[in-house]
Amino acid sequence: MVRTLTLTERAGNPSPARLLAERILPYGMVAPAVVVAAAIAVVPLLYQIWLSFQDWYLLRQPTPAFGGLINFVALFNDGALWSAVLRTWIWTIGTVFVEIAIAVPVALLLNRETAMARTASALILVPWVTPFIVVGFGWRFLLDSDVGAVHFLLETLGIAGTNSVLTDPAGALAAVTFISGWKGAPFMVIALLAALKSIPDELYEAAEADGAGPFARFRHITVPSVWNTVVVVGLVLGILAFYSFDLVWIMTKGGPQDATTIIGISIYKAVFLDLRPAYAAAISVVMLVGLLVASLLVLQLRRV
Repeated sequence: MVRTLTLTERAGNPSPARLLAERILPYGMVAPAVVVAAAIAVVPLLYQIWLSFQDWYLLRQPTPAFGGLINFVALFNDGALWSAVLRTWIWTIGTVFVEIAIAVPVALLLNRETAMARTASALILVPWVTPFIVVGFGWRFLLDSDVGAVHFLLETLGIAGTNSVLTDPAGALAAVTFISGWKGAPFMVIALLAALKSIPDELYEAAEADGAGPFARFRHITVPSVWNTVVVVGLVLGILAFYSFDLVWIMTKGGPQDATTIIGISIYKAVFLDLRPAYAAAISVVMLVGLLVASLLVLQLRRV
């Protein structure tokens, strides 16, 4: 009885050392993940900020030297770069617009408890998981002026001429923007499906009983219920598009006549063609600040 009482007392009154260990344990469990995350994200970011203040032109000097604001002065006087910035915003906003335009009707069609809808929901992910190199070369083939099926369709409709739209400075950016949105749309579809399935059926039934039609139910029930999802997922996809490089490089390499040169390609050219890594770092820092401000403004839409 004495031993049982002692154990009970100990169980009800843990020692200070045990309390301290219990408090420290959760932090110890997550510490490795925090360290790895810092090593992957924070350290390169700090190095990039440091590098942006260096004067480092590889053809002139093998190691970086402090240059102050020299890269930022050159950046703000670079007209070609700011043209690329404008194209990048057009590309980013256009990509997200295409993703939403495709995802909303597809998600509404797939929001059914049927075997066909479940199968289609799985297959819809194929463009999202397909590597960029496959998507890029696949669409280049489809838009080829000699054998491309999509080019033949566009030519028949009068949208494209005899040459591929990818070689047309007026249409190349629109083409790659649509393809980028087509590839990212499945992610938006899955997110919207999850949001749609969380809406109680009773809301639609009550609205229908009150005489609300399909459009009224969509406007007053569906849209408010999925709005936050659209904003957050659209923001994530927009950030991915903003710093995109691979798809555009595979399809056009920034051409024709720099018509599809976006920030990712400008940074690549600054490092590997112009051999100015410090200047490329300055571009990245300025674009990061601009993207952060834009992201904060977009998040305000969640309160609308």
